[in-house]
Amino acid sequence: MRTASEAIEVMSDLIGKNWTQEEASAQIPLLQIAIYVMVGGGFIGRMYAEQPADAYIDSRVGRRPYSIREINKARGALIAMAKKAGLDPSNLPKSPRWHNLGVF
Repeated sequence: MRTASEAIEVMSDLIGKNWTQEEASAQIPLLQIAIYVMVGGGFIGRMYAEQPADAYIDSRVGRRPYSIREINKARGALIAMAKKAGLDPSNLPKSPRWHNLGVF
């Protein structure tokens, strides 16, 4: 099993070699929404979507829709896309507005 930093490194290699800056920029808002949902929404979801390099889930968080391993893979992809797009992964643009249908 890979650690979070190893997952980020693998994603950085894949995205860095195969994606253009424009492709990465276009995908960031979509991945922000996906990560928000994966974490379970709320404050932690927003932190993962807008500050993925600094985000964490502590042991007090009970149940999440996805495992920490899956969340860290998506987090790694978002960090890699941000770097490819020339953005700071500790301070991404606000997540796009979307209707959550009262679920999150």
